Amino acid sequence: MRSHHTHSGDYVSHASDTLETVCQRAIDMGFQSFCLTEHQPRLKDDFLYPEEKSKSYNAANLSEIFANYYKHARIIQQRNLADPKVKTKFLVGFEVEAIDGPHIDLAVDLLQEYQFDMCVGSVHFIKSIPIDFDKELWEAARAACGGAYELFSEYFEIQYLMLQKIKPAVVGHFDLIYLMCDESVVDKRTGKKVKTEINIQKDWPQIWEKVIRNVKFIKSYGGLFELNSASLRKGWATPYPGVEIAKAICEYGDARFCFSDDCHSIAQVGLNYHRVLKYADEILNLEEIYFIDLDEKNKPIIEKELLSTIKKNDFWKQYEALEK
Repeated sequence: MRSHHTHSGDYVSHASDTLETVCQRAIDMGFQSFCLTEHQPRLKDDFLYPEEKSKSYNAANLSEIFANYYKHARIIQQRNLADPKVKTKFLVGFEVEAIDGPHIDLAVDLLQEYQFDMCVGSVHFIKSIPIDFDKELWEAARAACGGAYELFSEYFEIQYLMLQKIKPAVVGHFDLIYLMCDESVVDKRTGKKVKTEINIQKDWPQIWEKVIRNVKFIKSYGGLFELNSASLRKGWATPYPGVEIAKAICEYGDARFCFSDDCHSIAQVGLNYHRVLKYADEILNLEEIYFIDLDEKNKPIIEKELLSTIKKNDFWKQYEALEK
């Protein structure tokens, strides 16, 4: 089994547990590959999260932390590659913060400065406001945009800018914009509840065009779309992306899905993966799952495996009690 999106408390203030113990958990669970993807630094203190401010972090701290992360991740990778008893391959990457143009340019610079194996391209901010931290900040972003429709439109626009400049190997939680959207949010154009009643394709056709544009572009350069289990621990019925967009990816993106747990602690490594498997199999009817591996020269390579083969992996035995 694989994960293409992971974090640790060593290098992310809203995570817990050390990078070493998170990696050991992946080994113990039998992961075949595990991508280390701590967040890129931010350029100004204005973009710090509340918990980072409470720890007196600043933009300079984050750059130093990132450099230390890269060194540590390479040590973990090389140590485990040299150990014949370890069957887990660790890939060293990072998560792009597509806050705005300058931050996307910073990600380009980081890709040139460091020799990363891969990166995850994500959008966590709109109008310089975090959209995945809490409902209050999500509402502030909505207000800054002028409404829910405008917020969603801006989200897929900044995502496209990031995709064009970075071409990330993995696109992170494609529809994260929905996370803090609850039943109280009503589209002023249609009068429908955004979370449960809006069908983007029918109700917001111009935004749907942006979604499809982004999906087609990712397919064009060979990127992967993660099925991210983090949404399940946050109360969703499905992984990211939800059914409407996931099926569009099947139709327009060649169903180039990979698995990610987006773990932020030991307890979240592989959490709810059995539900991701069920979603891939029974809802999306996928035949193959993609993954990033290391070849015989330890260079990153994109491969795929039949879902029917994945389902037979002994990895799933540790989830059997959860199915009962």
